[in-house]
Amino acid sequence: MINRDVLIEKVLEFKYDFFQFIDYINSHDGAMEFPFTAYVQFYNKKVLSQDNESLKNILSLDHLLAGGIFTHHDKVSGMLVMSKVVYDLLVFLDVSRNKELSHAKFESLRQQTEQATINIMQCETGSQDYRDQLNLFWDLISEILTTVKENIRVLHHKVDDVANQYGQFEAGKQKHSINELYETAQQLHDRHIKPCLEFINPDIQLVNRKNFVESIDTLMDYYRQSGHESIAIAIRYKLTAVTSYYKDIESLSNRLLTYLYSLAEQRRYFMAIEQRYNALMQTFDKLYRHGGQKNLYLTAGLEDISDMRCFDGLSSHKLSFSAKFDRHPEKSIQQFKHYFEEIQLRPIKQKVDIAHAPKLPDKTLQNRKNDILKHIASLPKEQFIEDIHQYLDNYLKASINEYTLVDVLYGLEFYLSLIPKTKIRQLSERRRVEDGSYYWEYRVLTRINNQTNSNMTDLKIKEQVND
Repeated sequence: MINRDVLIEKVLEFKYDFFQFIDYINSHDGAMEFPFTAYVQFYNKKVLSQDNESLKNILSLDHLLAGGIFTHHDKVSGMLVMSKVVYDLLVFLDVSRNKELSHAKFESLRQQTEQATINIMQCETGSQDYRDQLNLFWDLISEILTTVKENIRVLHHKVDDVANQYGQFEAGKQKHSINELYETAQQLHDRHIKPCLEFINPDIQLVNRKNFVESIDTLMDYYRQSGHESIAIAIRYKLTAVTSYYKDIESLSNRLLTYLYSLAEQRRYFMAIEQRYNALMQTFDKLYRHGGQKNLYLTAGLEDISDMRCFDGLSSHKLSFSAKFDRHPEKSIQQFKHYFEEIQLRPIKQKVDIAHAPKLPDKTLQNRKNDILKHIASLPKEQFIEDIHQYLDNYLKASINEYTLVDVLYGLEFYLSLIPKTKIRQLSERRRVEDGSYYWEYRVLTRINNQTNSNMTDLKIKEQVND
């Protein structure tokens, strides 16, 4: 038997031919099967033409079957079955030929993870069954990490391919229709990107089942409670390695959704135009069918056009402006030259330098009012105040910077708006407040409560503010 490393080496020498077998497998959703005749054609054309007897012997079908490159030759169906290991090796070399994983694969990995954690917790720690189940768990985690990483690699290529097709579509070079491009992008997102994103998303809630992250967290809690903190930490490292790809797959999802939204909008416009066009053509078919009327004009009274509001006003517009569009071809150049000369004679309006641009409105006063309002709003509203002016003057002097007498006016306006009119009394006594530069004489206002003498004169708010 020929060593497998020799077989693999010779297969890789003809990897581009073996890629054709991979393409057939992927396109037919077969169980690693491709036609036996395809390999015979390759062998006769590429191998037998080589002046190398050793190569002909190594790549013969018998040696490839014996060495495990091919696992089975079904003579009834005429198909060759390629080894999964060789298939994975070839698609690893060419990511464009790898298949993106679907929901079924990720659901299988989730179920295996959930069952593996249950089996470990049911076994007696240290027993042979426990060690076997733990080894299976580590193998499964390694497989998941490799699978997720490789799948993201494949999805990057697929999204790049959609982006390239979208660019060709925008440039008018795309051979596929907008519907085909939209369905391709939609299928890639819903069948391949979304399941991968949901698999490593810890926030996904499942009915009567645990998601991948929940299963791992349950196992970590089990080891922590049983005193095996080192194993729990090792599992945490593996989980972090898997979930670290969440941002990558989310970025791919957002990128593809951007193309999908744009394609959906254009597809909607396209379908609306196509629907309107088909309706218009059906109208014409009725008119021209079986040698019917001829020399018809598209008028507003036509059955289909009468429902299209976008043509309203075109007739009157033509009557008003037809002369401007009815220009003699020879005069058009002269008219343009005359227009161009007029443009050159107009003074050029200088652009405003950014340094001389209007300044933004000054909000200093408004900001100060807001600051005073916040302070006033924090004052108690129920207590008795003998002199509101003096009270606010003392409070604002201690609370705000660069205090002036104007601040009392703003504070008084805000404070009185917060107190019921029935709780304010005005006395005949006059007093004064000062800020060092100015003074203000006022009649005393008192904030009363239920125990205060109610015989005081009622305050008229309007007069008080003017005062």
